[in-house]
Amino acid sequence: MFQVKVVISGKDRKVGAMVKALAVEVAGFQAVKGTTKDFLRENGYYVFHFLHASQAEEFRQSVQDYIPPDRAGIIE
Repeated sequence: MFQVKVVISGKDRKVGAMVKALAVEVAGFQAVKGTTKDFLRENGYYVFHFLHASQAEEFRQSVQDYIPPDRAGIIE
């Protein structure tokens, strides 16, 4: 299992939804398990789960390509 943590600026749930959509597109709904609005509000980040390193890397690249860095960013 490969995990990727994404911090969401201002705990913005709409930005969180966009990041979640990218994860689903890359790896399906299993990737977003546990990414609830309550978790984001409490923690300010989401943790995504991927079965393969290639999925995790594709997701990281997608976040960089489609989400402005002042809205969300990958943290290791």
